[in-house]
Amino acid sequence: MISNCGHDERGKYSGGKAGDQTGTEWQVINWYNRPWKCVLRHPDAATRKLIAQMAKAAAVNNMVGYCQSHRGTFWTNLADSNFDPAQITVPCEADCSSGVAAIVKGAGYRLKNEKLKSVSTACYTGNLRAALKAAGFEALTDKKYLTSDAYLLEGDILLNDGAHVATNLTNGAKASGGGTSQTVPINSNVKLETAKGFNKSLAGTYKVTGAGALNLRSGAGTGKDKKVLTTMQSGETCQCYGYYTDVSGVKWLYVAYKNVVGFASSKYLKK
Repeated sequence: MISNCGHDERGKYSGGKAGDQTGTEWQVINWYNRPWKCVLRHPDAATRKLIAQMAKAAAVNNMVGYCQSHRGTFWTNLADSNFDPAQITVPCEADCSSGVAAIVKGAGYRLKNEKLKSVSTACYTGNLRAALKAAGFEALTDKKYLTSDAYLLEGDILLNDGAHVATNLTNGAKASGGGTSQTVPINSNVKLETAKGFNKSLAGTYKVTGAGALNLRSGAGTGKDKKVLTTMQSGETCQCYGYYTDVSGVKWLYVAYKNVVGFASSKYLKK
């Protein structure tokens, strides 16, 4: 799975409304063959994990959308939100390269890593490879890293120079030290823009109840703007981080299921 910032609500690159209007401007999607020209990998596993966590949090926070004309507003709001994308409550925008650069830079502030902090949020896909190599990333160009996700690690940066960039979120089946997809934990202190209440007692492991599948959505509720990210089958479990909203009297829990984070109705989840 990758965190992919690709277009605005109209499928265009500039001129849309601030924020993610459709849940698809910046989203978690399956790996795909762009094709990619290199994978940029930081040597520290903790750094990669934080980059993946932040990239996922940005993708599922619908306050963050896509626009090339206002690509710097994501960084402004990220810096004002403790460098945690999940805490952003003001509609803002990024494009693929400014989003990746902002996350790497923000991770630098959180980790007190001067090289990461030095990455410019003005980077674009044409100079991002050089910028990240200067910040300590290794450029991997072997075919096995570019043609499937099997050898990728969470936090790897996928780059097609001059065209597109995205962040890998999970360890590939053949990756050294990997082998299975990992759920990235969400900061338990974040405040979601849609939250009307918070109760730490709701945190924990939940099981899906009922005979059918339960949708995991990009926002709380069942409106057309609340895109279905994946479905959870009856009997499967997910991890709730304690956040919820009330929509027509129903609590929607903020949960992680496998490698996807989103909202699910508490009506069909049992602790």
